[in-house]
Amino acid sequence: MIQTHGKQRTHGMLKIYKKLKLKWSQYRYRFVPWIAFNLNQRSTRTVDQGHVDKLIPDDAVLQSIRDLFSSFHQFYPTNQEVNLEAAYRALTDTPLDQTARGNSRAARDRLGFAVERGPSTLPQGGDGVFVTSGRVPRGTVVAFYPGTVYYPHEAIFFQSIGNSFIFRCIDGVLIDGNDRGLSKMIFKSCSQRDRQGPFNTCDASWLTSSPLNPLALGQYVNNQSREHPANVAYQEFDVPADFPFHYKQFLPNVFYSPHTDDDISQRALRLVVLVSLRDIRKGEELFSSYFTVVH
Repeated sequence: MIQTHGKQRTHGMLKIYKKLKLKWSQYRYRFVPWIAFNLNQRSTRTVDQGHVDKLIPDDAVLQSIRDLFSSFHQFYPTNQEVNLEAAYRALTDTPLDQTARGNSRAARDRLGFAVERGPSTLPQGGDGVFVTSGRVPRGTVVAFYPGTVYYPHEAIFFQSIGNSFIFRCIDGVLIDGNDRGLSKMIFKSCSQRDRQGPFNTCDASWLTSSPLNPLALGQYVNNQSREHPANVAYQEFDVPADFPFHYKQFLPNVFYSPHTDDDISQRALRLVVLVSLRDIRKGEELFSSYFTVVH
């Protein structure tokens, strides 16, 4: 009897160890101290000369974003003379889920493909992101990595506890793409802080089940494996100061720190987009490397 109980305890401890090992293998790529200690082992990817540190030129990213957003339902007029009454009416008359469905159709028609979140094909992989219709050509912006943007000196300790959705940019800027708990509360608070009258200057709907920007799901793209090599890669992009105001409502990122009088006109918002490394067919899951420097 004692021997039987001993074997059961050993088996139970082994199961716990395997679960913890799997959890760590998935989480370590988001754990900033582990990344810092392993910088010299980071994998590299070579791109065409002339596009240093970029899979596609910044101009191509910007044009892709503008073309996509131009097809979305606008919550307020696109001309310079914004009518406040019309804006309030647009904000309140159209249900969020109805607008989200319309934008999904518009994105599919514009891009020729659609991506959606669903159960990953990886064991214990949680949710992943799949191409659900059409085909993604190589060198295409496939998704955005949403979240609160933190400068290296800003506190993110409590938000980072148990949080596997923190993306570290090459220059140390962090993006918290967690859509739950404290991270969710902070994003919503910052998004409301930066509103200009009735107008949103970012998109907080990615925190809901009806995102207005259907590509704002890049935080759910799983890490590559030997069986599933990466078919997308992360590319950092700074939104220029002259980005059209009426398109900012679809940007799924917001600064943690408030604007000041000195930087309100020139502070460029950091975006991270996912770019396809090859043609991706319908039904394929997106995989990227959390630990890749593009150079």
